[in-house]
Amino acid sequence: MKLYTKTICPKCLWVKSELVQAGFDSVEMINIDHNEQAKEKIINAGLMSVPILEVEGELIHDVQEIVSRIEMLTQ
Repeated sequence: MKLYTKTICPKCLWVKSELVQAGFDSVEMINIDHNEQAKEKIINAGLMSVPILEVEGELIHDVQEIVSRIEMLTQ
C-alpha cells in the first residue's frame, strides 16, 4: 500500500493516523510536494487532491472510502 500526501494536509494526517491505529505502519508514504514523478502519476490519473491510498494498483481518493477500505483490510 502507498499513501500519497502533501506537506500540509489535515486529511492526510487523519488517514495516516487511521492506518497506524489499524496496524499498517509499513505503508509507503509518498509526499507529492517532494516527488514530481508521483505527482504526475496522480495528475495523469485525473486526481487533483490528496490523500490518495493505492491498494493493489487501485487509487482511492475519497477519504471516507479510504477509511472504509482500511477497516475492511483489518477484518
